[in-house]
Amino acid sequence: MKRLLAHPLFQRWRVVSRAAVATSLAGFALTAILFGVARQLEGEGARAEFEQRTAVRMAAVTRAFDDALRDLRALNLLFAASGGAITRASFDAFARPLAARNAYLLALEYQRFITHAERPAFEAARRRLWPDYAVRERLPSGALARAGVRARYLVTDYVAPISGNGDAFGYDAWSGAEERATTERAIDSGAPTATPVLRLLQGEGALRGVLLIMPVYRAGAVPAEVRARRAAALGTTLAVLDAGMLVGTSLEDARLLSGGDGLVLHGRDIRGARVPVFSHPASQPRLAPWERWLGGGADTLTRSFEVGGVRWELTALRPPRTLDSQVGSLSILGYGCVLTLAAAALVQQRSVRTRRIESLVERRSADLARAAGALRLHQRAIESAANPILLISATRPGYPIEYANPACERLLGYGPGELLGRPLAVLARPGSDEPGLEELRQALHACRKGHALVRQATRDERELVSEVYIAPVNNEHGLTEHFVVTTYDVTVAKRYEAELAHQARYDTLTGLANRALLADRIERAIAAAGSLPVWAVALDIDHFKLVNDTLGRRLGDEALRALATRIAAALRQTDTAARAGGDDFMLVLTGCSDERQAAARLQAVREAIAEPLQVDGHTLVFGSSAGVAGYPADGRDPETLVKHAEVAMYRAKQTGRNAVQFYAPHMNAHATDRLALEGALRGALREDQFVLHFQPQVELGSGRVVGTEALIRWRHPQFGTVRPERFIALAEETGLIVPIGAWVLRAACRQNVDWQRAGLGRLRIGVNLSARQFSEPDLVQTVRQVLDETGLPPDSLEIELTESMMMADVEAAIETMRCLKAMGVKLSIDDFGTGYSSLSYLRRLPVDVLKIDRCFVRDIAGSADGAAMVGAIISLAHGLRMQVIAEGVETLAQLDYLRGCGCDEVQGHIFSRPEPVHAVERLLRLGRVEPSGLQA
Repeated sequence: MKRLLAHPLFQRWRVVSRAAVATSLAGFALTAILFGVARQLEGEGARAEFEQRTAVRMAAVTRAFDDALRDLRALNLLFAASGGAITRASFDAFARPLAARNAYLLALEYQRFITHAERPAFEAARRRLWPDYAVRERLPSGALARAGVRARYLVTDYVAPISGNGDAFGYDAWSGAEERATTERAIDSGAPTATPVLRLLQGEGALRGVLLIMPVYRAGAVPAEVRARRAAALGTTLAVLDAGMLVGTSLEDARLLSGGDGLVLHGRDIRGARVPVFSHPASQPRLAPWERWLGGGADTLTRSFEVGGVRWELTALRPPRTLDSQVGSLSILGYGCVLTLAAAALVQQRSVRTRRIESLVERRSADLARAAGALRLHQRAIESAANPILLISATRPGYPIEYANPACERLLGYGPGELLGRPLAVLARPGSDEPGLEELRQALHACRKGHALVRQATRDERELVSEVYIAPVNNEHGLTEHFVVTTYDVTVAKRYEAELAHQARYDTLTGLANRALLADRIERAIAAAGSLPVWAVALDIDHFKLVNDTLGRRLGDEALRALATRIAAALRQTDTAARAGGDDFMLVLTGCSDERQAAARLQAVREAIAEPLQVDGHTLVFGSSAGVAGYPADGRDPETLVKHAEVAMYRAKQTGRNAVQFYAPHMNAHATDRLALEGALRGALREDQFVLHFQPQVELGSGRVVGTEALIRWRHPQFGTVRPERFIALAEETGLIVPIGAWVLRAACRQNVDWQRAGLGRLRIGVNLSARQFSEPDLVQTVRQVLDETGLPPDSLEIELTESMMMADVEAAIETMRCLKAMGVKLSIDDFGTGYSSLSYLRRLPVDVLKIDRCFVRDIAGSADGAAMVGAIISLAHGLRMQVIAEGVETLAQLDYLRGCGCDEVQGHIFSRPEPVHAVERLLRLGRVEPSGLQA
C-alpha cells in the first residue's frame, strides 16, 4: 500500500486522500471478486459444452480407427480360415470392397515371408504379372531400389486396390527397421499392431500414415507360445491408413467440423516425437483488443487413445468467447466500477506530509540493498568460477594466500580453507626451475601483470600443466597490496597436442613410422651414411587382401600388427620400418656396403614374415614381395628412392610374387609404359577406339556359316592396333573390363541384328565374358537390357564362359547360368579341357556347347594321344546332349579327323581369320564356304 501511495501519479494528484484511495481500492477489489465469480461460472458452462463436443469428436475418430481394425481382422480371418492359401483373385474379390468403402483406407495388403533361396523363383513367377517386378527396398533418400541380399524377406504380394499402390507391390517390409520391429511385435503378440507415423510408399513418399499389421500363421490358429508363433508365421495382413484423411472424413461425415473449434491430431514418429497428422483451424471471431481481454484466451483440451499399441492425442481448441456470452459478468463489472468511484469521491483527502519522508527513506534503503547485493553477487561469481582464482598478499613475505576459491581447492586436492596463509610457492612443483616460474617471480617483484605456462603439483602428486595469469590489485593511492592469480588447467590440451604430434609421424594401427616420418628418416640416414649406400625397401605382403575378405577387417588388423612387430624385431636399431598404407611397408637399411649384405638383412625380415602366424584360432602363412633401391645409384632424394623401390616391388609381384627385385632403369620404363597404357585404356571406350572383328563358325555337315565369334580389337591413335592379350589383363586388374565387356555385348548383338535384317540368315553370335563380368550381380539384367535394346532374339546370342570362372563359386555360377538359359540365351564352355574339367560339375551345368581348345586340335595329326583326347571330348559332349565346336582348325588333316569324329562345327584359319565387319559380311553372303577360303 505504501509503495502504491508513493507512486508519482499519486504524488501529483494531491487532492486524493489516503482514505479515498483505500475506499476506491476496496470497492474495485470487491467488484473484481464479484466479476471473477460470475465470469468463472460462465467459463465453466462454456468449458462443459466444449468438453462434450470434444468427446463426440473423439468417439467419431476412434470409431473410424476401429472400423479400419475390423476390416484388417476380417481380411486376416480370411487367411486364417484357409491356412494362408488364398489366391490373388480371392484376395482382390474380398479386399477390394473393404478398401473402397473408406477413402482413408489406402490399401489392404498381404505380405509373404520368403527366403533368399526362394527369391529368384518368386520374382520370376511375379514377372509374369508384372514384367519389371523385383523385390525392392527403400533407400534413405526415399527412392525404391532392388533389395540387397538377406536371409529373409517380407514381401508385399497382394495389394488392393493396385491403382495408386504400384510402388508397394514387391516392397520388402523387412528392410525397414521400424516396420520390421512392428511386424515382430505383431507376430509375438498375435494381435493387430500399429506402426508410428511413417512416410508411406503411396503418393511417392509424400503421404504420412500408419500401417496396421496382423500376423498370418500356418494352419490359421494362433500358437500359445511366442517361439511357436514366430515359427508358424507365414506373413502378415496390412492396412495402410492416411491418418489425416481418416480424421477429416470421419468428422466431416458426422458434421463435427462446424462450430468454430479447432482440432489437431498428433501421432508419434519413429523417434517417438509428436507429429501432427491432421489440423482443422479454429474460427477466430474479429474482436477488439479490449474485447479479447474481457473475453479471455482460447481454451484447449487434449484426449489420448491407443490404436494397435500406439498412442494418439486429439487436441481441441476453443476460440476466445465473444461479449454476448458474458453479459452478466460485464454488467457486474460496470455497476461495481461506477459505485466505487462514487463512494471514493465522497471521502476527503488527509495530509500527506509524511509521505515524502517515507519515500526518501525507502530510496536510501534501496541504494544500500543494491550495493550489498552487488558485493554478494561478485563473491558468488568468484566462488562459482570453474577456473582456480587466488588472492595473495603483496606486502607480506612469501606472498601468502589470503583467499582461494572452491575450484582452486578442488583442482589442487585441498580441503576448504587449507590453503589460507600458505606461501604461493606451495603451488609450484618441488625442485622445478622452469622459465615460466622465473617470469612469474619477476612480475611479482615488479608489481606488474604476468603470464606463463608452468607445471604444478597437486596434493596427491598429480602433475598439472597450467596457464597462470597474475594481475596487481592497487589501493586508492595506487600502491599494490594484493595480486589476483588466475589459473587455467591445460593438461588435457597439452596431452592431446602431444598425441596429435605422435599421430602425425607414426601409423596409428602398427605404431611404425608413417610416410611423413619415413622421408625424414631417409634424409637422416643419407646425411649420416658417409660413403656407404642407404637402401630403401618397398615390402608388400602377398595376397593379404584375402585375409580381409575372408576373416574380416578386425582379424586383418591384428595380423598387420603382428607382422609389423616381427618386421621391427628383425631390423637393427639404426634401421627404420614404416607402414606406407594397407599391407605395404617401407624399410630403410643402413650399414650395408653392397647388395649382398642388403639382401641378407632383407631375407631375415622376409623369413620372420614367413613364420606361421596364429590369429584368433587361424594359422596364417604369408609370403612377401620386395623391391630395393639404393642411394646414391638409384636416387639422391627420399621421394626418388621410395618411387624406385616401389617400381622394383611391382616388378617382383609381376614375376610371380614372393621374390626380391633390385631396381633397374628398364623397370621404370616398363612401369611408365604400363601407366600410359592404363591411362589410354580409360579413355578408349569414351573416344570410341574399340572395334569388333568376327571369326565365322562353320557347320561341318553342310559347310554353312551358322555363326560368328566376336573378338575385340583396340585401335589407338599413337599405339596403333593393340592386341587383346596386351590390354585384357590390365582391364581385368583395373575393373575396366566390366564397361568394356558391356560394350562388346551390345555392339555384337547390334551387328548380328543388322546381318539378320539384311537377309543373311538366323546367325548366332558368340561373346566371351570375363570372370569379373560374370561375377557382377546385375549380369542377367544387363543381358536382358541389351537384348531388349537391340531386338536380337535370345537364341541368337551365345555367351562363352571358361571353366575357371565357374569353379570360383559353382552354386552361384549355376544359378546365373540358369537365369540366362531361362531367357533363351545359349551357353558354351570355352577352352574346354584346359581348366578344372570336373565331370561332376559339367553334368550339372546348363550348357549348350563345348568348345575344344586349339591346343588339343593342334595335336590331332601328330599325336595319337591328342587325337584320342579330342574324340573323347566329342563323345562326352554328345552324351550330355551338347554341341561341339573345335577352335584353331588350320589344316585339312585336322578338318578330316574332326569330321570323322562327328564334330558339329569348327572355326579357324582354314576357313577365315578374325576379320572386320565388311570382310566377314562378304563371306556370310556366300552362305557356304570351303577350306582355305575356297567357295563351293
